[in-house]
Amino acid sequence: MTARAGRLAFFLGINFLLAVSAVGPARAADESADAAVMLQTLAQRRFGTLNAAELAMVRGAAMRNLVWLGPSNDPNSPGNDIKQAERWGDARTVRAEVIRWLASDEEAGRYIHPSGPGFAGARVAGRIDFSYLRIQRPITMLGCYIPDGIDLSEAHLQAIDLRRSRTGAINADSAEIDGDVSMLRGDYGPVSLFRARIGGNLDFIGARVTNPGEDAILAMESTVGGDADFHQGFTTDGIVDFRVARIGHSLSFHDARFVGGGDNGLNAERAVISGTVYWVDVTRTEHTILDLSNVHAEGLSDDPESWPAPGNLNIDGFVYGSLVDAPEDAALRLKWLALEGPGYRPQPYQQLARVLAAAGDDGGATQVLIAQREVQRSHGNLSRIERLWNLVLQLTIGYGFRPLRAVWWMIGFVGMGTLLFALGYRMRIVTPTDAGAYASFVKDGIAPAHYPEFNALAFSVEHFWPFLDLHQGLYWRPNPRACGDIQGGDAMAGTIPARLLRWYLWVHIVAGWTLTPLLLAGLSGLIRPD
Repeated sequence: MTARAGRLAFFLGINFLLAVSAVGPARAADESADAAVMLQTLAQRRFGTLNAAELAMVRGAAMRNLVWLGPSNDPNSPGNDIKQAERWGDARTVRAEVIRWLASDEEAGRYIHPSGPGFAGARVAGRIDFSYLRIQRPITMLGCYIPDGIDLSEAHLQAIDLRRSRTGAINADSAEIDGDVSMLRGDYGPVSLFRARIGGNLDFIGARVTNPGEDAILAMESTVGGDADFHQGFTTDGIVDFRVARIGHSLSFHDARFVGGGDNGLNAERAVISGTVYWVDVTRTEHTILDLSNVHAEGLSDDPESWPAPGNLNIDGFVYGSLVDAPEDAALRLKWLALEGPGYRPQPYQQLARVLAAAGDDGGATQVLIAQREVQRSHGNLSRIERLWNLVLQLTIGYGFRPLRAVWWMIGFVGMGTLLFALGYRMRIVTPTDAGAYASFVKDGIAPAHYPEFNALAFSVEHFWPFLDLHQGLYWRPNPRACGDIQGGDAMAGTIPARLLRWYLWVHIVAGWTLTPLLLAGLSGLIRPD
């Protein structure tokens, strides 16, 4: 084959491939056009005359492209501002029953693109009723005005996207949605997801959901496979209710706003969250609650500015593995625990102590556990004796976590005793116990040379530690009657300090018997908070 013939064959081959490649899109376009015609025919057979918006919506379902029913396909155009949706006229109004038919009719489904019906900028007349339907394709309604709301109860959907839309109440109780539920940057009435099962993410990023003082989002006993996100200015005047819910990743409130004069906030009691609970940069009112009681989560991320008002925090039973990008200072965290309000709840303290210890802050963990017992004394159901014993444990050995604190008490008692007993000896109210030595002592203030000499430090130590015998207590003791026997002594003047010294000796002995076992118990670990 000549070179010229080879080049000719090459160019012929290229032209053939180009022609073949052009056939595919052309054939697809022809198929979409044919499908659009069939959908139009089926819709007109079912509903009669379709207006221009309905016709565009029905024909567009055969194609992948999103169909804009307003004057512009720019979502930021003033003509697509959902705040002005009441002014949208018949030219962009579609009937709710046409949408239901388009999403669920088996015959129509043969001609709908796998991406599902998708339209934007529509005003929907009537309540969209998808209840109990099994819809095989995603539903996309962007920037739409649906004042009568949507019923998804008991429905099975692939996914639903309501971004930038404005709707009335949405009921998705017991719905099963394989993919995502997207309600980003829209304005919605109350949303009920009771016992709903969502395979993907639940997104309320930038959304506003209104139901003053009531459940704005009811997701009790729901299951979310991915994240539940409330970010970027999410706003509500009601309660977000995730009680007994299960969330596969994180439950996140970041740059969220709770407003209004009624009750609002998050109630996630008994929820199981495989990821982290985020409560960061939250704007709140005095009525905003944060209820994480008996929640199990991988971690907690928060900031003090977002913490609710005192009495509006409930974290009793909240189990979390770590603090993620959150304050870990024990003193600040104790202020967080105090937001729960009056009452003694040991679990939040014990949980925080475990988290701090796991993070390597053993000192902080100890501080928290000591604070737990202090709160128990103030707010626990303790008798007076139990409160007194609680105080003794705090002051002496820090409830077993600071046992060496008892050493300082011991040094103090021994030192105080040394001074007092030395002063008593000089006043001759600490006297010999032997009769002969006593007679000599009261006569001239000096014991016989053969008699054991008094030592104030040894006397104090021996009476403080019961296991020591320094031969002081056997030979010397405070004697209230001594001043009456001393020549020239004033019995009445000497009796009072002598009795006081004897009373102190009893206190001294009891303190030794108390502090010594407490020190040993604290060092051995026998005493610890419950």
